[in-house]
Parts: sequence; C-alpha cells; structure tokens
Amino acid sequence: MSENKETSTFEPVKRGRGRPRKDSEFVSLSKELIAQKALEIAGAEGYDALTMHRLAAEFKATPRALYNYVTDRQEVINLAVERFLSINPLIEFDCTDWERGVREAYNATRNAYRAYPRASQMTIDEKLVVKPGPMRNRLIERILQFYVDIGLELKQAVALVRALERDVLGFVMHVDYYYDRRSANAPDYISSPVPVQQLEAYPEVSTPLARQALELPQQDSDELFEEVIELRLLAIERMREINGVAGQEQE
Repeated sequence: MSENKETSTFEPVKRGRGRPRKDSEFVSLSKELIAQKALEIAGAEGYDALTMHRLAAEFKATPRALYNYVTDRQEVINLAVERFLSINPLIEFDCTDWERGVREAYNATRNAYRAYPRASQMTIDEKLVVKPGPMRNRLIERILQFYVDIGLELKQAVALVRALERDVLGFVMHVDYYYDRRSANAPDYISSPVPVQQLEAYPEVSTPLARQALELPQQDSDELFEEVIELRLLAIERMREINGVAGQEQE
C-alpha cells in the first residue's frame, strides 16, 4: 500500500473590505487546523452540526476569527470533505494476488470511515454543492482499473465499486458505530440474527433456528467485517468464472 503523505499548502485568505483585522483575535489558526476540526465535527455528528459558531467554539474563538482563513461555511464543508478523502490511501494493487487487493481496499476504506463515520454522508445530511478535490477521482479510477485488470467487465467493476461503499459504510454505521461506543456490559444486539431480548419478548413466535444461532460463538466487529469481505470475494470469483478468467493464474 502506498503511503499517502499530506502536504499543506493552506494560507490565510486576504482580508477583504469589512473583514476583521487579523490581530483582532488572539487565536492561532490555519486552514489546516480548521479543516481537521471541521472533519472531526462532521465525522462524529454530521454536517448539519458543522456551523461557524460550533467550529469557532472548538477553538475558543469567535466566528469572525475564522473568516481570516475561510470565506464562508461552504468552504469549510469543502475542506472537511477534501480532508476526509485524503486519508484514503492509494493502494498499489497486485493483480496476481487480487484477493489481497480486495481485502486491502475494504480494510483501508473501513479505517477511514470508522475514524469519521458520518463524514461520508455529505449528500444525506444536507443538500450542498461539495467540491471534494481530485482525490476521489484517483481512488475510483484506480480500483476500477484493478477490477478490469483481473478480468471483470466494466459494468461489473462499477457494480463492485458501488458495493464497496455500501458494504463498508453500512457496516461502519450499523456495526462499528455501535461496538465502538457501547459500554463493556451493554448487551450485544449485532452478532446474533435476532437478539435474545427480542426472542424472549415474543415467545409465541416459533424461532428454533434463531435460538440455535444464539449458541454459536459470539463475534467481534473485526470477525463480522471479515464475513463481509469473504462474501464479496466469493461474488468476485463467481464473476471471473462467468467471464472465463478464473483459474488462469495457475495455468
């Protein structure tokens, strides 16, 4: 996996007419700091929570201090999205070991989404025109090329890119978000198909298989995510079989 080093080119914007003097606020800020804090707020609470007043409060400053560095809230949103996308590494795929490449793509995406679980929901929280920068273009093109190179049709590759985002985002929001925030003695509502509390609440419903499933070993979130990857690997292998490329590496 290639290392994705961030370089900061952020500079304070020039003060325009009516803009407060920079020395009017005794706070050390930069676009980089604002972008990171904005991502932390949006990642934990969603973009609706990312207001200029809330952001300023995180720095113990007033909103006018922020305007020495950003023009408006829209720019703050764009900075947060761009920073979120920049933490996704550009994976160096090896087509001779495509299963490893799929695993790396899934795990890297999970790590990014898990750190800022709501940051990818910019189109859900509110209707904004977001300019996320070129990083997403590079990420999508690279993984599309990988899927095509291992023998999939472009339509199949597109479907798998969509599946990657749905699989990981759904898992992070439904499973990781719960596991990462629950207390040590909290009941497990995730690893079983139907929690025992739900089964006991409706004893009149016959659920022999669901009750038998409760006796299986409990799984943590990493083990549950491995199931997601394994299911996707099986789907990819089947697509390659249909396309007549599966097994050619050993020939």
